[in-house]
Amino acid sequence: MTTIRFAAAVLLAGSALVLSSCGGSGERTAAATDGTLEQTSVSVGVLPLADYAAVYWADEKGFFEREGLTVTLEPIQGGPIGIQKVASGELDFSIANSISAAIAQSRKTPITTVVHTSSLGDRSGILYVAPESPITSIADIDGKTVGVNTTNNIGDVTIANLATDRGVQIEPRYVEVPFPEMLPGVQAGSIDVGYAPEPFSSAARGAGMREIADLTTGINNALPASIFVAGNEFVDANPDTTAAFARAIYAAGADISAHEADFRTWLPGVAKVPAEVARSMSLPIFASSMDPAKMQAVADMLGAQGRIPEGFDVTSRLLTLEN
Repeated sequence: MTTIRFAAAVLLAGSALVLSSCGGSGERTAAATDGTLEQTSVSVGVLPLADYAAVYWADEKGFFEREGLTVTLEPIQGGPIGIQKVASGELDFSIANSISAAIAQSRKTPITTVVHTSSLGDRSGILYVAPESPITSIADIDGKTVGVNTTNNIGDVTIANLATDRGVQIEPRYVEVPFPEMLPGVQAGSIDVGYAPEPFSSAARGAGMREIADLTTGINNALPASIFVAGNEFVDANPDTTAAFARAIYAAGADISAHEADFRTWLPGVAKVPAEVARSMSLPIFASSMDPAKMQAVADMLGAQGRIPEGFDVTSRLLTLEN
């Protein structure tokens, strides 16, 4: 059984919200906090994936209520849409990932990363091919069609990162394919290689697909991936509300870690995965806090790949909790 890893931390109800900064043009200073929530009702853009399960757990298990928050969970199509909705004020918080957020921030989208909710779990993202395919390794995908849900996202970024880590030069032809259509695409031969996070990686293995690369190994191991973002204006105007939201997510992640068996039983009702998949699938590594150095490492990786300007500083666009 895969174990959820969680770095223990003391999460105090009185934690203050501070802006983690190392200078740079994006530096702002969070308002002083006194613990009084500026608003008690907030909207959150969500996707029913294990990576963001802490937000559902927090809602169902009372962690938001303990912080004085009433939360409306609003389904969205993906992190990039959530980023735009918080930037425009349509949502207060939203799921996103560290890659999309860094790219958006480098383009001056006014968002702040307020919670790091989870990192890539072991074997939670793979490349796979049909059993009869001649492709056997990541080096073989050069020039091949590789399905990813969206480009400039975790799939193609971690593929490039792992190839660099292994000293392999590749130029795949990326094709955007929704995850539910990825397996049929590989089976039909319309794409050569499929990319799959959980639970789609478990589904691919169950269908007899052959794994050619584990994207969570090497330099990608425990990559900080899943986050929540908010618009800069919202954070500036609601520092205590933002802190309360962050505390609830981190506390929910800790509770999931302490009750993995219960979590696996509960997950099918949220993520719509079969119970047998939930019992064995790889799980994310739930985070206990924001680690600016790890987030900056993601930005440095994106800079090295030419996706954002090299040297771009994301640490001034992160919020951390301090006692």
